[in-house]
Parts: sequence; structure tokens; C-alpha cells
Amino acid sequence: MNTLDRTLELFAHEEPDAGAVQDAQRKLEQFVAGAAPRRHKARVGGWLAAAASAVVAVMALLMLPLSPTPALAFSEVQQHFRDFKTLRFEVEQRMNGNVFMNQRVSVRADGSVRAEVGEDIVVIVNTQQMRVTTLLKPQRIAVVSPLDKAGTKEDAIDWLDEVRDFQGVAKALPDTRLIRGQRASGWELPLAQGTLTLWANQAGLPLEMKIDQGVAIDMSFRFEFDPSLPAELFSTEVPAGYTLGAEED
Repeated sequence: MNTLDRTLELFAHEEPDAGAVQDAQRKLEQFVAGAAPRRHKARVGGWLAAAASAVVAVMALLMLPLSPTPALAFSEVQQHFRDFKTLRFEVEQRMNGNVFMNQRVSVRADGSVRAEVGEDIVVIVNTQQMRVTTLLKPQRIAVVSPLDKAGTKEDAIDWLDEVRDFQGVAKALPDTRLIRGQRASGWELPLAQGTLTLWANQAGLPLEMKIDQGVAIDMSFRFEFDPSLPAELFSTEVPAGYTLGAEED
């Protein structure tokens, strides 16, 4: 729907003040009657008055204030980082524009985490089994250690505390983007580690985030909230083909 169609749709739902319309119509008719030659006054008065009524009604509607569309509040975006049941995100780290590290992290509501660092390392923290398993894929070695204290999902993404608890002014960006088929609005946040840009869809669901640290290194994130995460992703059992390695002191 284009801007004109939207404006006309809004007009169709507005009703101008009757007194204002009648007063404007009376003044316009008086002006027209005074300007028209007397011999044509009776003949043109009827249709001219009708046209004047239509013009005045449209002008009165144009002068009515249009209700702006409510803007998406940044607090709605923050809430998703607090209320999720499962979360999966990808982290890409760049230096001088070149990718040097990729991570894929999955988090459950019970605080269990699976972190895949590049192609070589997987770390699984299972708060139900109270164990941590680290897989060294090139060497096919698994290191299993006890988990001293069960964490929470908030602990798993405590690096997002500055975003979740941000109380400053989040600057709304003027333009939107299309991210994975969804129209997204953006915000800029001045944080201690650099300028953070966060994009969320129209429901406030965070989709992407980037941290510009003002140096050669920057980080970007892609979020997926409440995906299905099979239990086996968080299993701390030693996989077939792996050798049990010694736990480091």
C-alpha cells in the first residue's frame, strides 16, 4: 500500500467537526456568490454549492492530525533476551575485514550450553548431568570434567548484560533492512566495548547485532530465538571414535 492509499484509508475513518465544515462551506459559498455574475447565480448555485461542500470536507480532513504508527520500543527488544526458552546464535569475528573466528552457540532454559568454536572445538555444558565435555575434533579426544555449580541461561549469555540492562538512549536508525525475509528496524547503543548496532523484526525479535570496537577487530551476531534443540546436542557422553583424554588441573 503506497502513501496515498494509506492516507485515503485514514481519511475514510476520520470524521471532521460538523461546525467547522458548515462554517467553511458558508464562507466559500458567500465568496462564490459574490464573484459570480448575477444573471448566472441561480443556475450555477446548486452544483457549485455541492462542489464546494466536497472541497471543504476534504480540506477539513486534511487538516485533521493523523495518528502516527506506534514505534517499536527498544525495551521490547531487550525483553526477548530475558524471556527465551532456547536460543541459538552465530558469532563471526573479523580482523581488518577478514574472518578469523566463527562460533555457533546453543542455549537451553536450564542453562545448558553447546559452543562450537570453528571446526575444531566443541564445549558442552550440561546442567542436568553436572558435567562438561570438551571435544578436540582434529585429535578425536574428549575431555570430561565435573560441573561444580549449575548455571542459568542468563549466565550463559552474561556478555549480553549490557544490552539487556541498557538504560541509556538507544538511537533508532532511520532506515529498515530485510533480514532473512523479515523487515527489521535498527538501534545504535554506545557501550563500553564499542558502538553496538542491533536489528530486530517488527515483533521486537532480535535478528542481528554488530559491535564496532573502533579498531581492526569487530564482531557480528545472528540470533534465532526458541529453535528446537534436540537433547543429544547437550549430551556429555564421549562420542564413538573419540579417546577419553586426561582432565587438566
